[in-house]
Amino acid sequence: MKHVRGFTLLEMLAALTVLALCAAAALGGFAQGARALQQSQGSDRLSLAARSLFEALGEGALQPGQQQGIWDGVEWTLQVRREPTAPGLALYRLELSVAAQGRQQIFSSLRVRTQGVRP
Repeated sequence: MKHVRGFTLLEMLAALTVLALCAAAALGGFAQGARALQQSQGSDRLSLAARSLFEALGEGALQPGQQQGIWDGVEWTLQVRREPTAPGLALYRLELSVAAQGRQQIFSSLRVRTQGVRP
């Protein structure tokens, strides 16, 4: 009678258990990566919307107060306040809040205008 070498049933079950644990850990890592990518894309969208809104202000006149609106599905609120500065200059603080899909970000910027001169 020949001695047959191979794996026992217990060894096969142990190998399959280890394989299942490794696969579960890998799938958990992929799911976490997908969630992080989705959050990053949401933040990028809000940042791009804020940049576009700030650029839309251009070099025109600024009026202190609050403005609201919706831009490409992003709700925004702009608060403009006049800051003290040297005579002949007007310094404005712009605070822009953008929100979409349960995320909100706040951006702040300063703009200088020369008084009495319209661009």
